Formats: sequence, structure tokens, C-alpha cells
Amino acid sequence: MTLRPTDRPSTARGDDDRREPIDEAGDGTGPGPRDEDGESWTGGRPDAGGLPDSTASAGPSVPGADRFVSAVAVDGEVLFAGPSVPAVLGVERASLAGENLLDRVHPNDREPVSDALSAVATDRVVTHRLRHANGGFVWVESVVDEELAPEFGGRVVTARRVDSESAFPERFREFLEYGTDLVTVVDGDGRVRYESPSVEEVLGYEQGSTVGRSPLGYVHPDDRERVTERFYRALNDSDATPTMEYRYRTADGDWVWLESRTRSLPADAAVGRLLINSRDVSERKARERRLTDRNERLDRFASIVSHDLRNPLSVIRASMEMAQLKGETEPLERGERAVDRIDQLVSELLTLARQGSGIDEPTEFALGAVAREAWDTAGSADARLVVGADARVRGDRGRLRQAFENLFRNATEHAAQGGAGGGDAHATDGGEDAPLTVVVTATDEGFLVADDGPGIDPAHREEVFDPGFTTREDGTGYGLDIVREVVESHGWTIGLRGDDADPASPDDVRVPDGACFVVRAPDPDAADTGEPWIDG
Repeated sequence: MTLRPTDRPSTARGDDDRREPIDEAGDGTGPGPRDEDGESWTGGRPDAGGLPDSTASAGPSVPGADRFVSAVAVDGEVLFAGPSVPAVLGVERASLAGENLLDRVHPNDREPVSDALSAVATDRVVTHRLRHANGGFVWVESVVDEELAPEFGGRVVTARRVDSESAFPERFREFLEYGTDLVTVVDGDGRVRYESPSVEEVLGYEQGSTVGRSPLGYVHPDDRERVTERFYRALNDSDATPTMEYRYRTADGDWVWLESRTRSLPADAAVGRLLINSRDVSERKARERRLTDRNERLDRFASIVSHDLRNPLSVIRASMEMAQLKGETEPLERGERAVDRIDQLVSELLTLARQGSGIDEPTEFALGAVAREAWDTAGSADARLVVGADARVRGDRGRLRQAFENLFRNATEHAAQGGAGGGDAHATDGGEDAPLTVVVTATDEGFLVADDGPGIDPAHREEVFDPGFTTREDGTGYGLDIVREVVESHGWTIGLRGDDADPASPDDVRVPDGACFVVRAPDPDAADTGEPWIDG
């Protein structure tokens, strides 16, 4: 939906009905328009001399020269042309009389002008363009009398030239000209009064071509009922400011997605009733469709993996249990480990495939509480958890617990195997026989998870979050990828200590020298409304 400042005069509607008295003789001798003191205006008469240079871009310079009166038949024939015609259109009044007015109207504006002249018109105020003698067009607002004038056999039409310079300062017109958003103004009847120049680039319509028409006629049929309800609610309720997304027809007959925000104009605004700001969101909608399709494919894949692998795994495990009862366990140990690995792989693939569903209902909770819950599930008897400084978190509690579980498994498994990067196994910070220590603590930018295990080989620092990367023979390579997905789904970032400036941690919390994963997130003041944050 789109609209334009020059489509309305700079004065209030109350001035529209002040017409110059008609010179029925047609020779300029009849009474002319008068000012507020009753003095006759001579500057607008063709026999008064000294007429201004009337061009398509020049505005009127004398009272009465910004409008003219005519009598027009229903079929568009000009039956009478007032004395101010030369000042507005640059042609002699005699040459306009007998001409079809619609031939002088811009082709894109003829339909609303013809409708206004008809016997059954519902709107007899039209903003449109008329051809000037110099070949250009001037914008006018025409007010058509409801009743026929018996002395002419047609309706009296007062055409008043729109003065865009006084109504819209140059700096605002330049802003609209170079802006990419569409600016539309509609009147109380829901008809377009103004459309910004960007309508040509975004929708392909010539500026002003939809003036006088309802924008709802261009809305996709499947969206029209919904948009119509919100449109008229905004039109009739000054407090309503709905945002709408819908498909809109272009000049080529294609459809683009628009996002429109509405705002009521002041009751005394001369330009119209409702302001609509719209932007083309077709690319965003296309990305959303691709993402939806991708997530649907991943869900199908995840379901297939779950169904096709879990059932035979159950059979294998049952067979192993039976063999164990008979005492034939040694040949089956390797197969049991393989089953465990496949089971873990299926679980992690399912988790990874469903990460794209987003965070629906973020809640507030304590960081330390979630870490302890995760440790109860994924911790090791040969390791201990230390929770340092706590923090309040707004996010998805279940997913964050899942991220902690994967980080804890990564720490305990690689400590036993000799490091996430394949380094040699060595004692923890506490000594050869001391348990592994895993520290979770809030920082001034989020939180970190560190351990005193062997750490990460510098050669593998760039790969640790890549899907499928692992240095363990029985590893799946998806544990840290899931952690990254969880963190990024919150709008946060995760990296290794040393990738950026190390976060400041509390003085009373000792951070081990092994692997250290750093999560950075905004605090409540920096986060957008409703978005996840960490308040340490």
C-alpha cells in the first residue's frame, strides 16, 4: 500500500468549496472571484494582463490562479471553462471548451476521474494529473458537484492545483524520494491520497497511479480478509497500530511480500487519515520458507534415523543379554560398545536435527542450579564439579542443561583418553591420583566451563565445534556441535579461552588451565525486550 504528499492541497478541506464565480458569458466580463474584503481579483482573468508564467513546475503567484472552474458532462466533454484555465494549464479557455477532459487527464488517473463524473459516484473528490500546455503534468484536486448544473447540462468541477512546495518542505520530499520504504496515506474512506516515489522501484507502479483507489484491491485474495479487518480497525481506531504481513500485486502481475505498520494521523491533518509505512520483505519470507523446509527435512531424517536404528539396536541388546546369561560374554564386548556408540550417535543426531525449532518460551533461572542438574546426569565419579559465581539467566533451561551435559562429558571422556586434541594423557592440576575438576562460573560477559584436564591441542582449536570432528576412536563428533547450536540459538556466542580477550572471572574463583569454553551473552540492559540474557 502506498501514498504521496503532493496528492493533497496544503490547505484544509474547508477551503475546497470556495469556487470562483462562473463567468457564464464566457468572455471574461462576468464577476470574478473576490478576496475576503470583497475586492475583485483581476490577476486570474485572461484579460487582466500580467499573467504568471504557467509551467508544469511553477506554482501560482496570484490569488485565484491556483484553481479553475469548469462544467463537464458525464462523458467528459468540457461544456464551460473558467477564466483561470490559462493560469493553471497554460491553454486558452476557448480551446479547452468542447474538449474531452479525460483526454487531458493522465492515463493512470482517468478511471477515478471518470468515476467521479458518473451519476452513481460515491467519491467526488479526486487527486489527479492534468496535461499542461508545455507537455508536462500538473497535480490538481478536483471537487465535482453532486447535482447537475441545469444551465450547462453537466456538473461543475473545481480543480485546485496542489502546491507540493508549501505542503512538504524540500528536505522531506528528498527523504521520500530516496527512501526504500513505501509511504502511503489514505483518507477516511480508505482510498489512497499519497504514495511515495519508491512505489516505482518496489512495485513497478508509476507514482500517483493508485491515488483515489483502495489499496485492498491489490492485496492477494488469500490475505485480503485478514488485512481488510486490520486495515479498517486502524482506520477507525486511532489507538490501533497493527503490523501486517501480506502479499501485494505488482505492476507486472507478480506478488511481493510487504510488511506494513500503520499509524493514525491527527484529526485535523489535511493530507489524510492513516499513514502506512511498508517495506518489501520478500527475501526474508523466502529465507523463512527455506529454513522451514530445512527443518522439516531434518525432522523427517531424525525420525527415520530413530525408527530404523533404534529397533534393531533393541534386538541386538536383547541378544547380548541372553548371551551374557549363558556365560558367553567375551566375544560380545566389542559389539556392546558398538551398540552404545550407535545409540549415542542416534541421540545426538536427533538433538542436532531439532535445534532449529527456536526458543519458544524463555524463562529465568539460576546458572548454578542448571549446572548441578546436568552434572547429576553427565558427571563422573572420578571428577568433581565446582560452581563459582552464580548468575541469573533468561533462556531455554532444558537446552542449556543439555549444553552443560555435553561439555561435562567432553571433559571427563577426554581426560581419560588424553585430551580433546589428541595430546598425551597427564595428571590433573590436583595431582596424579586427584579427581578431574570441572569449574562453572559466571563472568562479567556470561559464563565459562573449564577443567584441569589435558586441554585442547592448538592444532585443533579451529575444528573443535565442527560437526563430526573427534579425536576419540569411539567418539561421534557431534557433542560440541550441539553445544554451539544451543548457545547460538539463544543469540549468544561460544569460543575457547584465548580466542578473544579472556573474560574477567571473580577473584575468589580459580579457573583451571585445561580446556576452557567461554560463553558471551548480553546483560538484561543490553538485550532486546524478551531476548535471552545473562546477568552475572
